[in-house]
Amino acid sequence: MAGGVAIGVATRDDTLRPFFARGFGPELSAGGQKLRLCVTAPAGSAVRASLEPGRPIAIGFSPPTVARAVQMKGSIEATGELDEGDHERMVRHLDAFIVEAGHFGVAEPLVRRYAAAVDCVAVMCAIDEIYDQTPGPTAGQRR
Repeated sequence: MAGGVAIGVATRDDTLRPFFARGFGPELSAGGQKLRLCVTAPAGSAVRASLEPGRPIAIGFSPPTVARAVQMKGSIEATGELDEGDHERMVRHLDAFIVEAGHFGVAEPLVRRYAAAVDCVAVMCAIDEIYDQTPGPTAGQRR
């Protein structure tokens, strides 16, 4: 999770309309029960409106260079502005993602420009379930 993984965040509104956002700078609690994540959600967007405490959330982690994936499901506990630790984790995560994207010929300035253009919110989640989503015989199995 702390490497250069691509992070996808799925939420929904009250009518079950789904939303997708990118995540950066994950931090898993020592016991693995909580996850803090910076989620791309511009002010006034439907994604930001869907990030309310008590709502379900699913987060997928996958390195772009290998067919390996993990999905966490849980509920949103709190949201807020990014703090200094969030910014530091985002920089580390982005630097690692740049290395991964470079394996496919994606230039560093392009990745940095993409990440710099987003408005993020800090999200704290309670993790209830973890699934292996790697293609193969264990795909979809609970961990």
